[in-house]
Amino acid sequence: MTLTKMNSNIAIIITAAGSSTRMGGSIKKEYLPYNNGTVLSNCAKTFLKTCLNNNYEITDFIITYPKNHIQACYDAIKADKNLHELICEFKSKYKGEFHFVPGAETRQMSVFNALKAVKGNPHIVLIHDGARPFISKKTITETIENVVKYGAAVPGITPTDTQKEVDEKGFIVRHLQRSLLTAVQTPQGFDFKKLLQAHERGRLDGKEYTDDTEIWGKYVGPVKVIEGDVKNIKITYPGDLEKLQTK
Repeated sequence: MTLTKMNSNIAIIITAAGSSTRMGGSIKKEYLPYNNGTVLSNCAKTFLKTCLNNNYEITDFIITYPKNHIQACYDAIKADKNLHELICEFKSKYKGEFHFVPGAETRQMSVFNALKAVKGNPHIVLIHDGARPFISKKTITETIENVVKYGAAVPGITPTDTQKEVDEKGFIVRHLQRSLLTAVQTPQGFDFKKLLQAHERGRLDGKEYTDDTEIWGKYVGPVKVIEGDVKNIKITYPGDLEKLQTK
């Protein structure tokens, strides 16, 4: 079936199953306090607000978590009272599922677990890093619109520094054209059924994929890159904590 805005039911997956080893400290980065809730709750809140305001029907809202740590993930969501109201509105309006899915050893397998856990019948799936709390409604909406048009879309930013490819010894072997490069962000959006099929094939080919655009590119086709947002950063290093305090 050809996707249109009118038939584009959506599943949303927020990945929060990583270990946050680069952050250090005792609190997982997705659970850090931010804006009357947590980093994770703010991701969920923006997606719910955007889809509810635009009348995109959400069939499933899934959050992945590290194995045996569901309570901490649940508490990070529960920390925001406004989010609770949005979840209730989503469940009432669309009769959709809001559920938590255990992650795996790799991001690829965590996303695959989430895709298999989808209970509804979505046409589109959006996959977002739970450590990107500054995601905007504009980026979400434009990603959805371009998935409808092209089947797969991702926001990206042209790097500001000149890029070089180096060999295993650290010597430059290729001078890359910066205008043709992009640093991809999330959400990454796809035709749900095709992405699930690509993941099923990718799981068996012995290769580890860094993100879903790579799996889609190998087994389905090209991914449309749309204009990203420089504010849509991923909380990764201790220095990023300052951004949570200034937003």
